[in-house]
Amino acid sequence: MGPYPLERLSRVKFLGDTGSIPAFKQLKFAKKDQPENIINAMSDAQAMLDAVCDGLINNVRGEVPEDLTERQNHLKAFGYYTDVAMAATCGLEKSMILNQPVRNRDIDWLAEKLKTAQTKTIASGIDVIMADLRDAMNAPPKDISSHKHALVFLMEQPREVRSDEPGAQWLAGAGHHRSALRAMEAAVVLAQYIRLLGYEARAHSHSTSDVNLNHLAVAAGIGDCGRRCIGEPVSG
Repeated sequence: MGPYPLERLSRVKFLGDTGSIPAFKQLKFAKKDQPENIINAMSDAQAMLDAVCDGLINNVRGEVPEDLTERQNHLKAFGYYTDVAMAATCGLEKSMILNQPVRNRDIDWLAEKLKTAQTKTIASGIDVIMADLRDAMNAPPKDISSHKHALVFLMEQPREVRSDEPGAQWLAGAGHHRSALRAMEAAVVLAQYIRLLGYEARAHSHSTSDVNLNHLAVAAGIGDCGRRCIGEPVSG
C-alpha cells in the first residue's frame, strides 16, 4: 500500500523483552540558544495540533466496514495518502500507557494568545476553525482506558543538512521535529474524522502523548526494540 511493502510481512506476537524498548522522551519545539533555527518557527503549529488531538464525538455513528482487516486498510490508506512512510496497527495494552502523560507547554501559551488575539485573515471558515480550537483547548482531559487499538504512523526523516550547505544554521537538527510535525498532521486529521464517524479517537505526538510511542512502534511491527526507532511514530 505504501512506499515499503510492509503488508507482505507475516505478523507474529511480540515476545521480546519490553524493558529493552527505549524510554519515551518528550520532544520540545524550542532552540533558545539558536533563535534562527526553524524549530522555533514550528512551535505554534505543533502546539495547535497538540491542542486538537482530541475533541467532540458525533452522536450519530457513520457506516464503517464490518471486516476488521478492511477497516484497518482504510485507515492505513489515509496515512499513505498523506505521505507517511509506514502505517501499522496494534493492540493498545496498559503497559503502553505512560504513567505520567506528557503535554506540550506551548499549549498554555497558545490558549492565552487565543483569548486576546484577533484573527488577521479573511480566509473563509477561519472563524469556525478558531472556535473549534478554543473548544478543544477548553475541554477537560479524557481518559483513554477504553481505547483498545492503535494506528501507528512512521514518518521518514530527511537527511541531516551538511554544514557547508546554504541554510545549514536554519535547518540543522530539525529533521526529527519536521517528521514529528508532519506525522501529527496526519494523525490529527484522521482522529477528527473518526470522531465525526461517532467513535472515540485521540492523536498522540512526541510532544503531547498518553502513550509510549516507541512501545507502540515495536508492537505494530515498525520499530526495533534493540535500537532507536527511525522516524516519528504517532498513534491515533
